[in-house]
Amino acid sequence: MIMSTILPPRSAHDLLAALLSGTLSRSESEEYFLALVSQPISAEILLDCVKVLRKKMVPVSLCADAIDTAGTGGSGLSTINTSTLTAFIVAAAGGKVAKHGNRSASGNCGCFDLLEELGVNIHLDPAQERRIFERLGIVFLFAPLHHLPLRLLATLRKSYGEKTLFNLMGPLCNPAGVTRQMIGTGNDADAQLIAKTLHALGSFGSIVVTGHDGLDEVTVTAATTVRHISENGVRTKEFSPASLSLPPAFPFEIIGGNARENVQLFLELAQGKGTAAMENLVLLNAAHALILAKLSPSIQEAFLLAREILASGSVHRLFERYREFTHQS
Repeated sequence: MIMSTILPPRSAHDLLAALLSGTLSRSESEEYFLALVSQPISAEILLDCVKVLRKKMVPVSLCADAIDTAGTGGSGLSTINTSTLTAFIVAAAGGKVAKHGNRSASGNCGCFDLLEELGVNIHLDPAQERRIFERLGIVFLFAPLHHLPLRLLATLRKSYGEKTLFNLMGPLCNPAGVTRQMIGTGNDADAQLIAKTLHALGSFGSIVVTGHDGLDEVTVTAATTVRHISENGVRTKEFSPASLSLPPAFPFEIIGGNARENVQLFLELAQGKGTAAMENLVLLNAAHALILAKLSPSIQEAFLLAREILASGSVHRLFERYREFTHQS
């Protein structure tokens, strides 16, 4: 447990800038870190910290119309890697995807845990990322390689042991500078913070999704709150799987596992051989992402397109090419 002494008041912006500077002693880092994470999180604080981290990140130049699909994690629910499959479906449909992510910090299977277990080389530099993106229209950006100063805080974050604003900052700091994102959160409070921050950043067209079952994505077991960000502000809608005549699923039907177990589920789903509940979970998220990528005008048409893409085998073929290219570039 990190112990604290009294610090002079400082802004969140200044505290994070100092923490990432590499000039603080260990005791100073502990003091500054605790002062930062002890502040109640507001959209203003989150925005200030995102701006600091964006200035420090290693960027990669891709294209203006790429999208990102990511969750904040920390929901406590172990599911399949829905956003990863969603990314491949969008790319297989002709969209551009720059998916930013990391390994799981909770012991579940994160996007890059899955990719590593699948044999993908995740340790790419910006030039390699750019070449793969130009060839395939999709690339996975490993956060630790683009946010090097955050390594200074890894031990502090682990010692603190609780969710902090750093969990919300990651999805808002895509190194490719994408402005259209689909971000999932497990609760409304975080969703409101992220939606307000996306609006302040000018990420118009983005959406923030919150499953009513606590899932940080569009869910199949309940309704999902979808926040649409536009120049006019944040508009909130409710989405129900019943609107697409999908049967309700039980939570146990979409449970994932460790990296090895999720690899098997990923490969089955990528080849159109997954269970109905898991496939519908992936298709619902892919449908929202296809609209985000401007590849479909409505959720009904987007769902049918996603189903067609998945059934065709093109998702699995694209994944195999991606894995191969990561070892060539």
